Amino acid sequence: MLTVHYCRAWGGDDRTMWQPLTERTAKRRYEDGGKWFSAVIGDVSEPDCVLEINPQSPYRITVKFFDGHGSTLLSYGFWLMEPGQLFLKHVVRWEYPEDGVFHSMNEATLIEDVFWEKPDGVVRRELQQGNSVSVEGYRDVPIDANWEPYPAFGDFASIARRDRDDPPGQA
Repeated sequence: MLTVHYCRAWGGDDRTMWQPLTERTAKRRYEDGGKWFSAVIGDVSEPDCVLEINPQSPYRITVKFFDGHGSTLLSYGFWLMEPGQLFLKHVVRWEYPEDGVFHSMNEATLIEDVFWEKPDGVVRRELQQGNSVSVEGYRDVPIDANWEPYPAFGDFASIARRDRDDPPGQA
């Protein structure tokens, strides 16, 4: 069972919960299509990941993963594509200097940005390293692992999976 804490937002740079919410308030926002909020999975001081949930937007859930210093390493952006189904449309990966300290995202030495416009196997990949940016496109990319059932409130184990090669519903 996951430990989940709810708040209005997760402060990435100071790595804290902003305006904690009760589970009841977060559930009401989730089920009634209310305002955006965050679900912090695991220990608040070193979360396993943070879900940014926007019930009013097609860009429904973003999942962020961190290193041991709190720097954001990976972000998955899930869009509501059909009732009850989310599709992983956007993946961003950051690399930082290996100096053993926290880094904000703008300090990344490499940013890899992968985007599926729609679930058709066509993907755009942008790689930024320093002032150099390269863009590539790919076709016939397998998308089965991109689909995710829309989670019931609090049942976030599947969407919070870092390894997207595991089948949905697996923790």
